[in-house]
Amino acid sequence: MLKKIFFTILLLNLLNHCEYKPVYSNQNKVNYKIIVTSFSGDKEINNLITSTIKRNNNESSNKTLNISFDTKYTKNILAKNAAGTITDYQANVITKFNIKREDVSENFSINEKFNFKKMTDKYEEKNYERTIKKNLADSISQKLILRLTVN
Repeated sequence: MLKKIFFTILLLNLLNHCEYKPVYSNQNKVNYKIIVTSFSGDKEINNLITSTIKRNNNESSNKTLNISFDTKYTKNILAKNAAGTITDYQANVITKFNIKREDVSENFSINEKFNFKKMTDKYEEKNYERTIKKNLADSISQKLILRLTVN
C-alpha cells in the first residue's frame, strides 16, 4: 500500500513539472517592423515571399528591419530516357537576402530544390510548376521568419 502511494505521488510530481512546448512555438513571433525595400527576379515567387513577410510583420514594434532580396528561379533537365526525351526536371530557387538593422547589414542566401516528373499534358504541368513555386516560396519564407526570430 505504501508503494502505491509513493509511486502515485512520484508520478504526479513528475507530470506536474513537465512542460510541453512546441519547437516552433515562437516561429511567427517577429519582434520587428519589416519593410521590404526592394526585390528582383522571379515575380511570382517574390510576391509570395513579400505577402508572407507582411503577414508576419509586427507593426507596433519600434525596431525596424529593411529587407531587400533577389530571387533566381531555374528549371533544369534532370533526366532523359533512351530516346532522348525529357523525363525529369529539377526546380531550383536561390534567394539572396540583404537585411539591415540600424547600422548592421547581413547578407545570406536560401536555396530550395524540388525534383518532379514531366507530364504529358502541358497545361497540367504548368499548373503543377506553379504549385511547386508556391511551395518553394513558402519554404523560403518560413526559413527567413525562423532566422529573424532567432536573431
